[in-house]
Amino acid sequence: MSRLLLLATGGTIASKVQPDGGVAVALTGAELLATVPELDPSGIEAVDIGHGPSWNFDLDAMQTIATRVRDAIVDGFVDGVVVTHGTDTVEETLWLTDLVAGHLSDRGAIVFTAAMRNAGQADADGPANLRDACVLAASRDGHSRGALLCVNGEVHEARWVTKTDAQSLDTFRSFGQRPWTRPPTGTHIESRIAIIRSYGGIDGDIVQWHLDRGIRGLVIEGGGAGNVAGVLVPSLERAIAQGVPVVVVTRCLTGEVAPIYGGPGGGHTLESIGVIGGSDLNASKARVALAVAIGVDPAVDAVRAWFKELG
Repeated sequence: MSRLLLLATGGTIASKVQPDGGVAVALTGAELLATVPELDPSGIEAVDIGHGPSWNFDLDAMQTIATRVRDAIVDGFVDGVVVTHGTDTVEETLWLTDLVAGHLSDRGAIVFTAAMRNAGQADADGPANLRDACVLAASRDGHSRGALLCVNGEVHEARWVTKTDAQSLDTFRSFGQRPWTRPPTGTHIESRIAIIRSYGGIDGDIVQWHLDRGIRGLVIEGGGAGNVAGVLVPSLERAIAQGVPVVVVTRCLTGEVAPIYGGPGGGHTLESIGVIGGSDLNASKARVALAVAIGVDPAVDAVRAWFKELG
């Protein structure tokens, strides 16, 4: 019999309507297992961790989950780990877990799952998703694939999956799969990472505002191939000069950033001042990657090399 660890973190999969009409976390991991009669709970240890709505999970909370997953596999007491998580930020925690523990998935499967309908609904999708996740984690099919998301009868790899619709059951889609390399990670991640979305008319002082508050890394979400409002360039140069790595990504759903355009805020200009290209990562995943990279070595050139290795 396979030995599985279930890490329950809350989210809609464990939620029910409360007396005030709002939906909130109500079920423990053990109670979640009880909603799936097809599963034999004797081979599954349920542990509640970070029980709450995922929209409140910061990078430290995500690291706690990722570390628990890694340690469970390293200790060798389980054949796989299943994590229940809220859909709002599951792709970030999944991605962080992949960077921290994905290289261990040949020794134990890592499978996240979630739900779009709360546990009190007659047509709740949580029980079927949890069943599928546990079956996958107990099988060889779940091994050697990094951290996976199992929802709505589908399996997605951490790097490529994203939530595309606010309420649809088939909200999770994967785009742009290709070969890539998982760079080395350390035991520390840098949680003081900000995201700024560029737009026409943005106040160029917004970067300095973040610098004054002690950020250690910055992700800029640009348009197209990674171009940002030109008014941001002087403060981005100051950030890099102060040793704060800056990563640019695109708000487009698919495709990589590229240093094509010159002029104020163009991708070629950004590369010339030391901004790091975030490849095809979205802003949220680039923030997670930057947090890991800085934890390995905070020097701007070291972070640039880390992202280059990631590909």
